[in-house]
Amino acid sequence: MDQITIRERVREYIVGKDLSQKIIAENMNISEARLSLMLTGKRRMTVDDYLAICKAISVPPIRFLND
Repeated sequence: MDQITIRERVREYIVGKDLSQKIIAENMNISEARLSLMLTGKRRMTVDDYLAICKAISVPPIRFLND
């Protein structure tokens, strides 16, 4: 069975909750394009990026680690 990545879990959550990437990126103080690249896997998501995304969407970081 394929394992789903943390990035994919985060992306599914954002899409499933219909959250605005623009607002998330603004809360992270990055461009929407940079966030989009991270969520699609075209740019590496660092631990700091991950923590900033979790903070921006008000979700504890553990949420996407044990799914």
